[in-house]
Amino acid sequence: MKNLLQSELRKLIYLRSNWLLLLWSGLFAALGTVAPILVFNSESRGMGMGFSGTNTPEGINAVFANAAGGYLFALIMGILIMTNEFRHGTAVGTFLVTPKRSTVLVAKLIAAAIAGLVVQVFSFLIATSAGVITLGFFEPHAPVTSELLWKIFRASVLSGIVLGIVGVGLGALVKNQIAAVTGAVIWTLIVEGLVVAFVESVGKYLPAGAITGLVDLDFGSNDFNFTIENYLSPLMATLVLLGYAALFSLVAVRTTLRRDLD
Repeated sequence: MKNLLQSELRKLIYLRSNWLLLLWSGLFAALGTVAPILVFNSESRGMGMGFSGTNTPEGINAVFANAAGGYLFALIMGILIMTNEFRHGTAVGTFLVTPKRSTVLVAKLIAAAIAGLVVQVFSFLIATSAGVITLGFFEPHAPVTSELLWKIFRASVLSGIVLGIVGVGLGALVKNQIAAVTGAVIWTLIVEGLVVAFVESVGKYLPAGAITGLVDLDFGSNDFNFTIENYLSPLMATLVLLGYAALFSLVAVRTTLRRDLD
């Protein structure tokens, strides 16, 4: 197991595409904090959709909640860890070296959890740094508290681990890399976002909704009538996310164990 895990981690380190993905995760998360600051402090305040400005704690919460928004890239990283084997035709060789497929899958799941964690911690650091720097141009503003940063960091860590594991399960279920990544992007950025925003009774149980509950921040009044009270408590959100990790781990193992390799 130790050698398998080391092999999976080497693949992550040596592939240039993984480093580019990490960079994009930071840029994406940074845009999520910088853009609201610019909008909230622009002359066209109506673009802020009724959210409070950065001179209020609620406005600061609305800005920095986006620092945990890079979990899409943790999901993609997990997908790539699994589907690269099929795309490059190395799956047969990988499973021949270690005929017990479940051992290989466990190593990939652990590697994906680590990769997702790194992606989210990196994007959190970049996003919060970019947000704090940008706020410096719009004094005065409400303070960025340690409690706020801790809540975002907590959500980033758990979501990175879980979405990395979910990605492996999706990659095992949908062997085609392009289809899996495209589907993940469409689901995360469009479908899930709309459900979480407008059908809270369902959306709060989806990964993005659970992450929102884990963040547990008050955004004040807004045109979407969005309130954290409609989402799960941090404890329940954590349990839901762990449930997704367990479910997709099972999907990955059962799918790979029963599928013929070619």
